[in-house]
Amino acid sequence: MNKKLKKVFLIASITVCCIFIFQLYWTFNSYKIAEKNLNNTIDNTLKKSIELYQLKQLDSIPVIRDDDQRIYYAIKKQSVDLKKKKKNTEQPYRMIINRIEIPKQQLPMIKKMLLQLKASTLKSMDLKELAPIIKQELARNNIDIDFNLSLSHDKIPLKNVFYLPVQLSKDNILIKVQMNNFDMYIIKQNIVSLSVSLILILLSVGSYYFMALTIKRQLKLDDIKNDFINNMTHELRTPISILKSSNEALLNFNAIHDTDKAKRYLTLNNDILNKLDHNVDRILDIAQYNDRLDPPKLVKVQLNDLIISIINRFTINENANIRYINQLEENELYTDPYVIDTVLSNLLDNAVKYADNRVDILLKVSPIKNGIQFHVEDNGKGIDSAYLPYIFDKFFRVPSGNLHDVKGYGLGLSFVKTLVNTLNGEITVKSKINSGTTFIIKFPSI
Repeated sequence: MNKKLKKVFLIASITVCCIFIFQLYWTFNSYKIAEKNLNNTIDNTLKKSIELYQLKQLDSIPVIRDDDQRIYYAIKKQSVDLKKKKKNTEQPYRMIINRIEIPKQQLPMIKKMLLQLKASTLKSMDLKELAPIIKQELARNNIDIDFNLSLSHDKIPLKNVFYLPVQLSKDNILIKVQMNNFDMYIIKQNIVSLSVSLILILLSVGSYYFMALTIKRQLKLDDIKNDFINNMTHELRTPISILKSSNEALLNFNAIHDTDKAKRYLTLNNDILNKLDHNVDRILDIAQYNDRLDPPKLVKVQLNDLIISIINRFTINENANIRYINQLEENELYTDPYVIDTVLSNLLDNAVKYADNRVDILLKVSPIKNGIQFHVEDNGKGIDSAYLPYIFDKFFRVPSGNLHDVKGYGLGLSFVKTLVNTLNGEITVKSKINSGTTFIIKFPSI
């Protein structure tokens, strides 16, 4: 299963990477195309604005009609005397105006020539008059963007800056047009397509992240499952082997006719069966409390007496030294004694079982705001910090190969957390390798 999940994860990773790269490329390419189109539109608009500004300044305006092949040049009605000085005399000019047929395709060139006739009469560029013309032309192209105008003699390439030569001006200058918030304007104009692309990117990355977490968890659960099966098989095989041996002795070696032997074998079988029954009950209890089918039974409990009775079960073990501190002023409270008993018993049992040598355990009960706190601390071999987030998961055991030195199903701490939750409590753990482990359980007052 691990190989299949890893293969799926690899294929999914490649797919998501391709989608991510494509979306980024498409988004970037769309932005660059929009930027190029806007640059071209603005450039053409600015050129037209300059032309309109200069036409407005002309004393006479050429009129071009596209429906025929004629061009008309309108002259002001004011008359001017043209004189040519000679010795001792003045001879006036005589002006003759003829109509000339001009091919239609040459009209743009003639128009430009006529404009140049009046170039010497143009005033210097007035940016205050030019600005509203540019704004009006931009509006005609549905472009609403702020800009700054200035005059420049040098063309310095800058982003979002347009330089326009003024051909019919007395001065050899360039008009510098600085577009404000140019990039933001492009984004606003393409907000729909960019937003869709961004959403697709986020969905792809989010889906990949969720899938990666799911696959990682599945791989971990697969390892836990295999570990649980291996240990459970080992623990079941041992009592089954004992039962088979004692049963074979009774059947095949006439032990059944020896009253003492028969009684000893039957007592052994009974103990083994009780242990198996106890393990089955523990698994069923976890399912029951996990589904919250049976609410806790709250009764008045003498907490100090309950804890001492729990500690006494472990005093027969020479490897355990349990120190008990009770800081409560009132030892009578309403709670579920089964929950308190099971939680503390499991924690003390783990501290004793997983200790390599003699272990010192501190069990302290203290009051907290609106509740009580249990502090269970040992100086055992501790737990690696990498495994602490998982120790309350069902069937999880700190890895030590296919078989563990200490028997168990990996259900104890999961069961403890489930029981603590039934009383609306919380449990936390701190541990360090070779420095021991500390569990803190907090219960609210009832």
